[in-house]
Amino acid sequence: MKRICLGITLVLVLAIFPIVGQVDSPLYLNEKSELVVETIDGATATFKIVVVTESEDLARGLMHIRFMPLDQGMMFLHDTRSNVSMWMKDTRLSLDMWFVAEGGSITKVVKDAQPMSTDLIRSDGAVIAVVEVNAGLSSLIGVTPGAQLRHLAFANVEND
Repeated sequence: MKRICLGITLVLVLAIFPIVGQVDSPLYLNEKSELVVETIDGATATFKIVVVTESEDLARGLMHIRFMPLDQGMMFLHDTRSNVSMWMKDTRLSLDMWFVAEGGSITKVVKDAQPMSTDLIRSDGAVIAVVEVNAGLSSLIGVTPGAQLRHLAFANVEND
């Protein structure tokens, strides 16, 4: 009987552990806001994003997330313009990254960042934010450098 209980406990722990990492993420704990991306070709797409500014959330990001709805993402917003480096350590999803200047203009697009990689992904210039969305969306929507993000963080939309 002890063996059966131990086996059931182990199965439950292994089943619940990945879920805890998923629901204990800023993606699910923090409030979402609307971000609109306008491509240089005139296409637009709207996302519900979580903006992270606290050092703990900036460091954690989308680590351990196994699923993110296609219309969601995360913005890493910094206090000042700086050269930024990101990595995919403990990040299970493949992501696209948009490096963003102060006014909301995308300066660099990184497509299909490799999950779990510790390779640094650099901004190649001073930025104020990095937006992460599901891999493939940049190509699908047509997001390239020069695309414009509309969000309260860039003071280029009205607060409803």
